[in-house]
Amino acid sequence: MPDHSNEIGGARMSNGGLLEKAKEQQMVDEVVAEAVAEPSSAKQDGISITMKIGASMGVLGFVLMWFLDNYTLQDLVDPVPFGIIPLALFGGSFYLVWENLGRQRTAVLVVVYLLVAAVPYIAGMSFSDSITITDSELSDDSSTITLTIRGSSSANSADISISYADSEIFTDSVSFSINRADGYGDYGEIELTVLDWYQGNSVGSDEYVVSVTVGSSSHSFILQSVHLLRTIDDVQSSTAAAIGKAADCDSSKDSCVVGVALTAWAGLDAIGSNPPGGLPFADYTLDASLMYEGTTSAITYPTVTVVNGLAQWDSNNGEYGGGSANVGAEGSQLPLEGSVDDFDLNTKFIPIEDWSISDYGCYEFQVSVTQAPPWGDRTAHVASSYYEFAEQGDDGNGNPADEAWTLVSNCD
Repeated sequence: MPDHSNEIGGARMSNGGLLEKAKEQQMVDEVVAEAVAEPSSAKQDGISITMKIGASMGVLGFVLMWFLDNYTLQDLVDPVPFGIIPLALFGGSFYLVWENLGRQRTAVLVVVYLLVAAVPYIAGMSFSDSITITDSELSDDSSTITLTIRGSSSANSADISISYADSEIFTDSVSFSINRADGYGDYGEIELTVLDWYQGNSVGSDEYVVSVTVGSSSHSFILQSVHLLRTIDDVQSSTAAAIGKAADCDSSKDSCVVGVALTAWAGLDAIGSNPPGGLPFADYTLDASLMYEGTTSAITYPTVTVVNGLAQWDSNNGEYGGGSANVGAEGSQLPLEGSVDDFDLNTKFIPIEDWSISDYGCYEFQVSVTQAPPWGDRTAHVASSYYEFAEQGDDGNGNPADEAWTLVSNCD
C-alpha cells in the first residue's frame, strides 16, 4: 500500500505556509490602513498648514488694502511703494491656496481674489475721509506757506489750527477740496499767510504745528523752521581801515588812513562772539553811523531796508556802493559799501575826504536794527564798536610816520 504520509505532510506544510503568508499580508494591510488613517503632520482639523498660511496672508492683505491712501504708512516703508505690500500678500496667498486645491478652480479663485482686493480699495477711496499733510512750500516772496494735502475726501472745507510753543495761536475755516493729481496721487492745497499768525522764531521746542481737519479725518504737521526764522535778536558792527602809502597821504607820512569799510551783521543770536546766523526771510530796517567822540557824526549811512533777503538803500549816485545787496542766505553779513574799491579789504570803502569830520580821536560805529510787528516790536537792537584814530611811529625828525585805526573797548 503506497505511503502517502509525505504528501499529507507536504500538503500540511503547504497549507501552513499559505496561512502564514495570509497573516503577514493582513498585518501589512493593517499597518498601511493605520498609516493612511493617521492624520498627516501637515494637517490639523482637516485644514492644511499651507492653507492656513495662505488664508492668513489673504486676510492681512485685505486689511492693508484699506490703508492704501495712508501716507504715514508710506513714509514708514519708503522708498518701497506701500501698495506693493498688500499686492504681494495677495499673490502669496493665492499661490498657497491654489496649490492646496491641487491647482484647480483657478478661474473661481481669480475672481474671488479680485473682488476681495477691490472692495476695500473702492470703499476706502470713495466713501471715507483720509488725509495726510505731506509737504509745505514757501512762496517766492516768503509771505505764504502752501500745504500739500493728499488722500481722499468728499468734503468742501477744512478747519485749520496752528500752535506755537504748544499754545494755539490761530484758527480758521477755509474752502478746500482734493481736486488735483500728480504722479503720487490725488491732493489738494491750503495757503497760509504767515503775517496772520507769526509769533516768533521757530527754534528748539518752539515749533509751529499746523493741524488740518477735513470731514472725519485730521492730520498735524510741523512747519519747516527755516521758513519761520524772521526775528532779529543779535546785531554786530565792525570797521576796517583802508591804508594808503606815502603817495596816497596828504602829509609826509609813510602810511595813512585813506578811508574805512563798514560792515553790519543782523540775524539769529550765535554762541559767544560769533557772527549772528543768517535769516534769509527776515524783514527789517538798519541804520548805521560813525560818530566822532560820541557827539558828531562823521558818516551817516543811508537807511537800509531789508525785505525777504534783499537789502536796498539810496546809493547817492555811487557814493554808497550799488544801493542793493543780498543778505541772509549765506550769512548775516551786510557790507555797507562806499565808493572806492580796495583789493585787500575785498569791498568798497568810504574815503576819508567824504567824512564830515576826520580829526584824530575816538570813533564809535553804531548799527541799529528795528522790525515792525509781527516780526518785532519796533525795539531797536543796537551794536557798537570803537576805534582810535591816531598818529604813531617816528620819521627820525620827531614827527609821526604813520596813522593807525585801532579797535578799542570804548571811547571813555
